[in-house]
Amino acid sequence: MSPKPPKKEEDALLVRKCLDGESEALTTLRRWYNGDLVNILLSRGATPTESDDLLADLWDDCVVGGEDHPSLLEKFSGRCALRNWLATVATRRWIDLRRRRGRHVEPSQVSGNGTVPDILDTVPTLDSKSRDEALGNLLLESLRMAFRSCTPQSLLLLRLVYLHGLTQREVCRMLGWTEARVSRTLSGAMQEIERTTLRYLARRDPLLKLTWADFVELCEAHQTGFL
Repeated sequence: MSPKPPKKEEDALLVRKCLDGESEALTTLRRWYNGDLVNILLSRGATPTESDDLLADLWDDCVVGGEDHPSLLEKFSGRCALRNWLATVATRRWIDLRRRRGRHVEPSQVSGNGTVPDILDTVPTLDSKSRDEALGNLLLESLRMAFRSCTPQSLLLLRLVYLHGLTQREVCRMLGWTEARVSRTLSGAMQEIERTTLRYLARRDPLLKLTWADFVELCEAHQTGFL
């Protein structure tokens, strides 16, 4: 049985101890979260060997190595659960790995006219900043496509409720609708955005295998800049 996930305060204390160079803290960090991260990577398409290699590098990067090798944990802001943050970092690295491999095209992948399938041309370089920008642009592009697929009626409700902060009851009075109709329209719009976003991502980059929860976590990571 996996250990019970620690509370947020325990996460913060553990990170501080790791940054202080306590080896036992680093061992605890790995014990608490390695199993979960393995399962997350496997569910996203990584092989057992790939997940082990990715996580071995991740844990190595958590070790304090001086000015030339700062700990990865210095980027942890505490705004979310440590498990979710580590899962997002591991996911980003997994995406990077698949994209780097995707740039090396086998002869069997070249079409009859000599062209290469357009899968990973959104990544111009392999440096961290460019990869972050490319992934962030892809996330934003997929959301834009999803919102464009919404009906004007759905967009109006989304703006009123989530942008302007109106309650559903206020929207009902404004539009003369029943609460059931407002709730149904909002729920349908959110479901359609989720479906369209993931469908667009799958077309744009077939190597990505993200759930909606994964997508939301990556968006939050780019918004807060903790990667």
